[in-house]
Amino acid sequence: MRKTNSREIALKILKEIETELSFANETILRFSKRFSLSDLDRRFITEIVVGTTKYRKRIDYLLGFVLKKDLLSLTPWIRNILRMGIYQIDFMDRIPHPAAVDESVKLALKFGHKGTSSLVNAVLRNFIRDKNKIGYPKDKSEYLSVYYSFPQWMINSWLSSFGEEDTVELCRYFNRRPNICFRVNSLKADLGEFEKALKNSKLKYQRGLYLENFFYLKSQVELENFLPFQAGGIYLQDESAGLPVLLLAPKPKENILDLCVAPGGKAGFMAELMDNKGRIRGVDISEKRLETTRENLNRLGIKIVELICADAKEFSFSVFDRILLDAPCTGLGVLGRNADLRWRKKSEEVKRLAKLQLEILLNTADLVKRSGALVYSTCTLTREENDGVVEKFLEKRDDFKKVSAKNFIDKKLVDEKGMVRTFPFEHKLDGSFTCRLERI
Repeated sequence: MRKTNSREIALKILKEIETELSFANETILRFSKRFSLSDLDRRFITEIVVGTTKYRKRIDYLLGFVLKKDLLSLTPWIRNILRMGIYQIDFMDRIPHPAAVDESVKLALKFGHKGTSSLVNAVLRNFIRDKNKIGYPKDKSEYLSVYYSFPQWMINSWLSSFGEEDTVELCRYFNRRPNICFRVNSLKADLGEFEKALKNSKLKYQRGLYLENFFYLKSQVELENFLPFQAGGIYLQDESAGLPVLLLAPKPKENILDLCVAPGGKAGFMAELMDNKGRIRGVDISEKRLETTRENLNRLGIKIVELICADAKEFSFSVFDRILLDAPCTGLGVLGRNADLRWRKKSEEVKRLAKLQLEILLNTADLVKRSGALVYSTCTLTREENDGVVEKFLEKRDDFKKVSAKNFIDKKLVDEKGMVRTFPFEHKLDGSFTCRLERI
């Protein structure tokens, strides 16, 4: 049986991410299934792909000192072989430098020719020899952008909003391996019994920082093979993603609308709080994402969600008791979970998405019954997409009022305006924003 070449698979994934704009997480999963990768191979490939993708800007900067030609003049194969090589040498302590060079040279010969293999050999050996002589930019903003590997516009925005110290912490949070956080699904598992089983399994874990039914898994485990995951007893979800549901506070037998429902985690949590009694209509514009949502909800044993493919900006229906709008956003609060996301986002998207969010929110308002609740949430950090949208909405709809989250959520997560706001550098959670509105 032919031995799996993990580095070759990692290279193919990196090339696809760059040239076909494929999503890193989805591409890793697809290749893992195609090659029936072992847990060990999958973890190794994930480390190289995710690390090389996150640190692409810093790696390209370093290559600029040891490569005598423009990196973009090389084929995507050779370009990514060099990036992988630099990542292994500079970031993966367990890999001996000679091994990183030799394996890179072999790949360059296979995906190039003798000349490119000689080039890769020379560049990587020169880097090993001279890497401690390479200096970083003197300008503070440029230094942070290169060293931590984020687009310049993001760094400038964060420095303006949060200051240098918190910006550095933000970068570090997004660059480290993300927490494995999950919610225990009470429809299929008893919280006390689950924790007892977790202790007996010898897996290292930590209780949620703010929500009692959330856990952090500290041991390395492939969740797809983790029995409670397969059985629907848990759902992979950051604590910050549970906050909008708690703020909505759905009750059994109510009629709920979940706009932008995919992939279904919040709808599942709502159904759980409702004891699987009542009705939730989940709307999303993507039929493909709705199929994933359906699979997730079925695994969790959810019976009360009806999925509808529609545009939230134009969706019309009779009124609902409560509505959750988890709006499409720049996703700048979850950059650590999506390695390629930082390179996909452009500064002009902030204004475009804020306009779309307001349009959806205004359309949604007519679907809320009198005295009903409307929760607006995002997983981003920009004021324009968060406070800005809520303020503009309230200017146009005086039949709504903002309600403080302090009676629903841990007060440490609620700001002086009564809105829920989480920051990685302050709360050790993904970045998010949530506001409760009620129709008068």
